[in-house]
Amino acid sequence: MAFATLATYSEVLKTIYLPAVQEQLNHGTILSDLLDVNEEDISGKDAKIECHYGRSSGTGAIADGGSLPTATYQKYITATVPMRYMYGRIHVTGPTMAATRDERGAYAKVLDSEIRGITRDLKMEVNRMLWGCGWGLVARWHSGNLNTALNCPKKYRGNSAGGDCFGTTFGAKYLTERGDAVFHVVSGMSGTSATYTLGTTDIVGGAVDKSRTDYDIVTCGTDAGNPAEGDFFTRKSALAVWGAAGSAHRREMMGLRGIVTNTDMEDIALVNATHAPPAAGDGLYVDSLQGLTAASYSWWQAQVDVHASGRYAGQRALTLNLMDTMFDKVEEVAGKDYGPDLILTTRPLRREYTDLCRTDRRFVNTMTLDGGWKAIDYNGIPFTVDNDAIDGEIYFLTTKDLQIYRMSDYDWMDKDGAILSRVSNKDAYEAILFRYAELGCRRRNSHGVLCDLAYTV
Repeated sequence: MAFATLATYSEVLKTIYLPAVQEQLNHGTILSDLLDVNEEDISGKDAKIECHYGRSSGTGAIADGGSLPTATYQKYITATVPMRYMYGRIHVTGPTMAATRDERGAYAKVLDSEIRGITRDLKMEVNRMLWGCGWGLVARWHSGNLNTALNCPKKYRGNSAGGDCFGTTFGAKYLTERGDAVFHVVSGMSGTSATYTLGTTDIVGGAVDKSRTDYDIVTCGTDAGNPAEGDFFTRKSALAVWGAAGSAHRREMMGLRGIVTNTDMEDIALVNATHAPPAAGDGLYVDSLQGLTAASYSWWQAQVDVHASGRYAGQRALTLNLMDTMFDKVEEVAGKDYGPDLILTTRPLRREYTDLCRTDRRFVNTMTLDGGWKAIDYNGIPFTVDNDAIDGEIYFLTTKDLQIYRMSDYDWMDKDGAILSRVSNKDAYEAILFRYAELGCRRRNSHGVLCDLAYTV
């Protein structure tokens, strides 16, 4: 009976739930839905991308009888996109299974809330990653009593560390969504000579007071890892302790914050208004995107427009000229009718744009994208929002130069012959959903970002 019960469970999980789970996770957010999937360029545990960065110089006009132009070649360089491994895990007890063993339909009911929940949570987790830089940064601490009240900034105002800092600007958004999740502390940001080390103790998110407009107050359940003002919190296991150059320490999927920039990952992850980007001697390895450092390849830099005082050092009003100029910069590199083809931002900045249009007496058309996504029209391309978009920034994307390289679609782990497996030393069973994939970029300079934009809440 036990074998029959587990087999029935596996059948429900595979045939009834998996297609719906794949549909929801692959199309439930705008980035997952609109970005193409590439399963062909995977070699081993990596994807290989041939990035074109230079033309042949074997062209030109010559004199009558002169020598023909010297033949050269198109310039390519191979970029490596390492796979990232994502999981969702559900857990049911033996008594729960026994209580519904007589009805096939009841098996689905037993797991329904767990599967719906893990699908929703994994979708949110992946979308957060698609806006990050692989480091798993979820919040930033600026003041408060340790072990009692951690204050996490949720609004970027670009002046100094603390309440006005760039602090990933999530507040306790992700701590709230995962109140029982454990986070590590990335420390060293408060000193003049940063070391960027991982804390050895954890913070467990608890009750959250969201009544303030500038920061959320998180009541902690355990030691917060002795953070100093300006330290970051990361998802546990998202980062490994420094010990290898490149991205070996970084375990989350790459996101737009890491791709649409003109720096390497360690710069964009930790720089803020009061601390310069990491430099030699800081104890931080270079963490380049796809193995290509921004300093070595000028074409491996996105179009970035920041405040006159520097990124995160001030704020400026959004103007139509700023929008048009960034559009032109991206279009010039990407090519007319190729890019940009999507603009993403936050809801407050979308309101700023529509207010500008009303003031300028421009009529804003709306459009519906594939997948049913709603957008407003800007120069004939969609301008829309995402829940995880970065505060104070507008992204101009050429989506044809972005792909999700996938070794495996979402599926259940069943190499041992069963989707539902017994938990060791427990009267319980578990099923594990997984996907192996990474967001990769063919051309970094065909994307752009407007930074340091002010808005009205």
